[in-house]
Amino acid sequence: MANSIVSTISRFLTPEVIGKLASASGLDHSVTQTAVGAALPSILNALTGVAAQPNGARQLADAVAQQPTDILGSITSGATGLPLTGEKGTNLLSSLLGGTQLGVLTSKLGRFLGVGEGPMRTLMGLLTPLIMGVLGREQRAAGLDASGLAHMLMGQKDEIAAAMPPGLGRVLENTASPASPERRTYEAPGAPYAAVQRARSDMPRSSARWAYWALPLLILAGLLWYLLGREPETVGPVATSKSTSEPVRDVQTKTAYLSGAPDSWVSIGHAPNDYVNKDIYNRAGEQLGTIKDVLVGPDGKMAAAIINVGHYLGIGDKDIAVPFSAILQQRSDSGQRIVIDATKDNLQAAPAFVRHPSAKQ
Repeated sequence: MANSIVSTISRFLTPEVIGKLASASGLDHSVTQTAVGAALPSILNALTGVAAQPNGARQLADAVAQQPTDILGSITSGATGLPLTGEKGTNLLSSLLGGTQLGVLTSKLGRFLGVGEGPMRTLMGLLTPLIMGVLGREQRAAGLDASGLAHMLMGQKDEIAAAMPPGLGRVLENTASPASPERRTYEAPGAPYAAVQRARSDMPRSSARWAYWALPLLILAGLLWYLLGREPETVGPVATSKSTSEPVRDVQTKTAYLSGAPDSWVSIGHAPNDYVNKDIYNRAGEQLGTIKDVLVGPDGKMAAAIINVGHYLGIGDKDIAVPFSAILQQRSDSGQRIVIDATKDNLQAAPAFVRHPSAKQ
């Protein structure tokens, strides 16, 4: 019988290594220990889903083969530089799961643990090369081909699930399996038909025909209610919102800020887009920050932009969020740039954005 993957990887996670992971992710040492205990089986569980897909065994084996033979020693000693290792790990995990799927997994883990999605994504990126290194070592030791590696991993699915903290398995139950290229096309941001496709695949054949016609009508009715039936919002000074997803408006600039978001809004992840990692300016041409992420609503449309402004305000790391409708394109001498109607003082007073575990579904 193959060695327990969870136990083998855990032996490399010494207190010293946990300390390095905490430093790299910006989390407290004890929080990092708990987060690692949840992230490790969650990543392995997602990889078993990859291995079970058509051509998944080959994708997994190719990913394992990309790791240097000394990756385990490099990670535990920190010789390769943890930030670069984490970035490569995130890209590798995104290529296996898909950017949207990785975003959903990161979001659910972050909410379950009560930590931000940014630190959670960093931690998962750092753990991925370690996981791949152990899988590669076990594969070489047992002389397994791609199919044998996949069967070894899938054979430990129950043990991996048992290693999850109580309640986490239920949280991850509805996380979709890695999709085929055709399905990813439908689930790309901006494609409202994705909700209909998912609903149809889960329904009995007898009700699928009804859903084909009814669900688009329900979605259209909801959009019309949202656009036409809402009362005008009162503009007031910046204040703490009673609901984490309720906009807080700035009386001077009319820009709304979100202190949180509904659970149904998911990260755009690494899906191709023209906004993530782009600088953002105000109308006066001052650089205010960098767009860190974009959240997509259940209708597949971009709902909010997460902007990191701490570096530019000189106040340390700080994320704010604005409705995506507040993001504008402006032509400048150097070409097009992204702007919002805000000043540095406005942003300093804006509420910090936090994805809270108790956010309303």
